[in-house]
Amino acid sequence: MDLKMPNLLNSYKILEFTGVRGCGKTSLCLASAQSITHCDEKNIVLPLIQTDPRLALTGVRPHVIDEWADLPGLQEFAYRETSDFGEFLFTSSRRTEESTRHVMTRQSRGARIKMHTLTLAEIGASDRSVSLSGLFRGEFDPRRSTASLGSIASLMYAGGWPQTIGMDSASAHAVASMHIESLLAGEVEAAGRKEATARRVLRAVCSNVGNDFTYDALAGLMAEDGEKVPSRNTVTGYLRTFEELFLVDRIDGWDAPVRAKSHVKIKPRYIPCDASLGPVVCRWRQGDITSDARLFMAGLRALVGHDLQTYAGAISPCHAPRLCYYADADGLAVDYVLLSDDGRWAAFNVEIGEAQIAASIKRLERLKKKVANGGELQGPEFTAVILASTPHSHRDAATGTYIVPVTSLTV
Repeated sequence: MDLKMPNLLNSYKILEFTGVRGCGKTSLCLASAQSITHCDEKNIVLPLIQTDPRLALTGVRPHVIDEWADLPGLQEFAYRETSDFGEFLFTSSRRTEESTRHVMTRQSRGARIKMHTLTLAEIGASDRSVSLSGLFRGEFDPRRSTASLGSIASLMYAGGWPQTIGMDSASAHAVASMHIESLLAGEVEAAGRKEATARRVLRAVCSNVGNDFTYDALAGLMAEDGEKVPSRNTVTGYLRTFEELFLVDRIDGWDAPVRAKSHVKIKPRYIPCDASLGPVVCRWRQGDITSDARLFMAGLRALVGHDLQTYAGAISPCHAPRLCYYADADGLAVDYVLLSDDGRWAAFNVEIGEAQIAASIKRLERLKKKVANGGELQGPEFTAVILASTPHSHRDAATGTYIVPVTSLTV
């Protein structure tokens, strides 16, 4: 994203960066800005800005307005004040209806960009030999891979929080744990939610990645601790809060143009904002991840989903392809689908290793056939199976499906 900033600043008068607290929004903005107002300094700065909003915009431009969400109307005021490109950089760790309204009505002058924690490429854990944008262009350079299941589990355990760069897995996990605990005790409770209940719902979310998010499924996971299961409305409310705080990312089902559209599942699923969230809230040890295939797959799907949407966002920050899943009543399930505004699409399955490739390709081929039979959309730009461990990236000779280790992906 750093490389995109000059172009973004020259294209829009106001940029808003959203994402979970601690993902690096403010640091990114400060690398390009000349001054900053910290709106989340509630006892010192906030009372003054609430009285006179102009104070928040005071400073040498480009000027950062950090954590503005508690000041409804401030962004509208900034739009009236701005006259040149790249003047104001807003950051927010909470989704607001106010922000959504301004983005929709001011699209020619401002843009909202979703940020995430760091990808494997950004922390140096990917050899960057397989480019997502390159796959869309038909470019592919097969390489050998040395990733093991143990090394992937270590990456899940550590996560991608910017403040942990350079740390070993255990130290990074300790820092991630402290940060996530502070979010639960601070941001979540400030939103009117109970920390203990939030932890239980998050555990269910992290354990259920890649599966249907029905109340019964989540309730079954929460019942494992022997405590009373929260009501359906309570669980829905907590999921909404997690989404507002960017603790989870919502993945909608793709309403694909297939013949039997009534069979397609479109209800949202969720993935954690960072791969470390599962190990922290579920108290998984690093060894637990490699000794339980169910835990490993939940963490791997979370890791791949996180990186795919981050890479897609970096390709086109203001018009990122949408990340969905595909599932239907016929039993077909594909982990992720990227949908571009221009109708192009690509499909991905996530697997542990070589033994699952053949069955995974069959599911991707079934999806291609269903879309082709629908007659409304062209076939995918490509399909891929993303693996935790494989000796090398390659392409299936019969179907053209790319076989790629997660530690080879980049933008």
